[in-house]
Amino acid sequence: MSISSFLLHNIAGLMFERPTRGLTAAVVLQRLEQSQVDFDQHLQQYAETPKNRALLGHIIGVERWAQARLRQCISGPTAPDESDAYVPAPDVSFADLVADAHRTRSDSVALLGELIDAGVPLTRTIVHNQFGALTVAAWSHYIAKHSMLEAKKMR
Repeated sequence: MSISSFLLHNIAGLMFERPTRGLTAAVVLQRLEQSQVDFDQHLQQYAETPKNRALLGHIIGVERWAQARLRQCISGPTAPDESDAYVPAPDVSFADLVADAHRTRSDSVALLGELIDAGVPLTRTIVHNQFGALTVAAWSHYIAKHSMLEAKKMR
């Protein structure tokens, strides 16, 4: 393992695994649900600009990609892919992207609920392209944190 991979995996442990360690499924689900409220409110303060559209498209693409990774817990492994394949078209309006981001987060909440209902342990791991193996709980935290960190770049 390279030094950069080692560092990324350890950063993932601190940023995504540690905050979810020992949480119940109900709490993990509730936190993802709350992240939707927070993210929706955050997006209301921004205007239509090319930069904001690109950032929100990126956020949506990453979240859809994360959903595809999490679905592997039910459907089995899939070929590795990148988040770029999930990004909306660049000409979509900011208002439509905001609505799409809301639907995408609702889909993430529903998917996490499905995984919990199916008995998938929150400790089950799925590989992230940069951070290595993340637990289901950490993926949920990653989805919430990634969107808010990226949204802070909006003006």
